[in-house]
Amino acid sequence: MNRKEFLKVTASIAATPTLVRAAVSESTEATGAAPNSYVRTSGPEIWSVPPPVRENPVNTPLPPSFTDGEGWTLALLPDTQIYSIEYQDVYPRQTAWLAANRERLNLCFVAHEGDIVHGNTHPEWLVAKNAHDILFKHGIPFSLSTGNHDLGNWGDASSRQTLLNDYVTERHYRNSARFGLYERQRLENSWHRFKTPGGEKLLVSLEFGPRNGVLEWANTIVSENASIDAIVVTHAYLYSDGTRYDWPKFGRAQKWNPHGYPLAAGGDVNDGQEIWDKFISRHANIRMVLSGHVLNNGTGHLASNGKDGRTVHQILANYQGGVKPDRGFGGGGFMRLVRFNERAKTAEIKTYSPWYDRWITAPEHDFTLNL
Repeated sequence: MNRKEFLKVTASIAATPTLVRAAVSESTEATGAAPNSYVRTSGPEIWSVPPPVRENPVNTPLPPSFTDGEGWTLALLPDTQIYSIEYQDVYPRQTAWLAANRERLNLCFVAHEGDIVHGNTHPEWLVAKNAHDILFKHGIPFSLSTGNHDLGNWGDASSRQTLLNDYVTERHYRNSARFGLYERQRLENSWHRFKTPGGEKLLVSLEFGPRNGVLEWANTIVSENASIDAIVVTHAYLYSDGTRYDWPKFGRAQKWNPHGYPLAAGGDVNDGQEIWDKFISRHANIRMVLSGHVLNNGTGHLASNGKDGRTVHQILANYQGGVKPDRGFGGGGFMRLVRFNERAKTAEIKTYSPWYDRWITAPEHDFTLNL
């Protein structure tokens, strides 16, 4: 993709939500919107774009499990790419809300699922850096997984070149209890040990379509930390029908497989099934694999038996523009909050937007897993 094509894509993104921008220009008072509350429903999501709230909501009513004095929270930021290029106030609203509500959430870690930016350009990375600086300055550990749009010329994934490391550096990872990188001074592949009420946990963050050497490294890291639970984050892993990306089996029928991108020409790329076979399935302590990337409805879940028969939950979440339904503002600022309860051995998955101060409580966005 050349600059002309990139600007054409950018223009189409900007044009898509024009009516949305007009619709949300009214104030909350004018539309009579009710104050937010957490009320779980059992039906499908019925969506109409509400106006954004004027101030970052600090006293958001939380689900009961977040206020019972037990458990801890992992926050997930899926596909922020359109915030970085178009709706630049949304991204820092997300991280500022997490920082402001850190104690209420008992927030222990924030993981980005990739496609941090849209076109791998300097202005976009500055937006991303400023958003994550908020977490860094509040002492919150976080990780960044690169997606296809974070790579190559204008985000075309023609190579693994990225401007990420020009803006976010190793010092930003120092809030983790311990961390390490696959390549020195390159954040695309990292591991983090972070503290929770149930002891330290391990999170491994992998690049888009990870290389074989990266998976070998990840195997070593997880083996060296075999006594603690591990979570893996990578951009493209699970498809929206609840199956892993599998190029030999499905080919292009599964859209956006890493093998279909230019950087796969060299052959050193792995999709979801290959990541499972070469890495995930070999470790009894891996409990979750978290990913984004896929459009369609942007959600999916697969539970598989890993080593020693332990269940591995594999979860897709994506809210960016292009996902149905369109939630406005490039994704509406929605993110996932995973609430772990060590005593009950559960993980509750919740979906919230500080941009709208609203929860999505449809079943595919609000569910509980047994660990």
